[in-house]
Amino acid sequence: MSKDTDRDDPTLVLRDQGRPFGGVAEILELDSAGAAHASFNRALRLRPRAEQERLRSREMERLDALSLRLRGRDDLSVEEIVRRLQGVKHQRKTLLVR
Repeated sequence: MSKDTDRDDPTLVLRDQGRPFGGVAEILELDSAGAAHASFNRALRLRPRAEQERLRSREMERLDALSLRLRGRDDLSVEEIVRRLQGVKHQRKTLLVR
C-alpha cells in the first residue's frame, strides 16, 4: 500500500476487531500507533452516521476497559499510569470530534 490513507478502512476493521493501535500499525506497516489512531479516525468519519455511532460506542467500551486495567496495575509508577490515562483521555476526545 502506498499511502497511509489507503490503510484507513483496514485500520478501522482491525481496531473494531479489538486490535491495539500499536498492533494495527505493525500489521499495516504504519509509522506508529499514533498514525493508526489517526487512520482509524479518518475512516470512522467517512462512515454513515449510524455506523459511526456503533463504532464509537464499541471504541468507548474498549477505552473504558483500558482505563480500568491501567488503574489496577501495580507494576507501573503512578506517574506512568497518569501519563497513559492522559493518552486514553486524548483518544476519547478525538473519538468524539465529528
